[in-house]
Amino acid sequence: MKDKVCIITGAGGGIGSAIAEALFACGVRLVLMGRNEEKLKKTAKGRECLILPGDLCNDDYIKETIEKTIQVYGGIDLLINNAGVAQSKAFEEISMEEYDMIMATNARAPFLMCKKALPYLQESSCGTIINIASVTAHHGYALQSAYAASKHALLGFSKALSKEYYKKGVRVHVISPGAVFTDMVKISRPDLTGEGMVLPEDIAETVLYLIKMRGSASVTDEIQLHRETKEPFM
Repeated sequence: MKDKVCIITGAGGGIGSAIAEALFACGVRLVLMGRNEEKLKKTAKGRECLILPGDLCNDDYIKETIEKTIQVYGGIDLLINNAGVAQSKAFEEISMEEYDMIMATNARAPFLMCKKALPYLQESSCGTIINIASVTAHHGYALQSAYAASKHALLGFSKALSKEYYKKGVRVHVISPGAVFTDMVKISRPDLTGEGMVLPEDIAETVLYLIKMRGSASVTDEIQLHRETKEPFM
């Protein structure tokens, strides 16, 4: 994995930061994407990488990130679509503006990231896409209708893409975490204490496994990762 090039969205904290830490340790050259530049710098901890802050709902930001990555590193080997927004709100209270923002971040942005990165991933000897979905992509939970819709969309897209690009040398994986104790979960479910929940580092270990065991991957590798909680949801 040393010197391979990886783009991570949502790298400013939580799962994204944990994945970045694991890949830094393997000598991977990272491109960190996220809204908050200071949080991205905190993830980097002064280590050499590309820090590209911006809004994933902006198509130009995605296009410019891919172009900058190629300009600096010359290729792309790994793409991890981790960025996401959650919401806990009654269906009748969700505005169309909120729905559009959730779908744009959780479903449309990964779609466009893949579209822009795939020409370069196909040139790699280990082209790999890992999309971070949610157990909500498999189950519906009250007060999460918009979030569930976005994660169902991401899961379906990933399954189709994996079959389309398997013979072209690109592996597409989906990780569907249960409740992961991150800042996003603390906001959407303040009633949870973190006891017994999956940690961001658990997701990072799964990402490493999928990359390192690439040669034995089937057409579709889909992983659901959660520990027993009263109500797994994220």
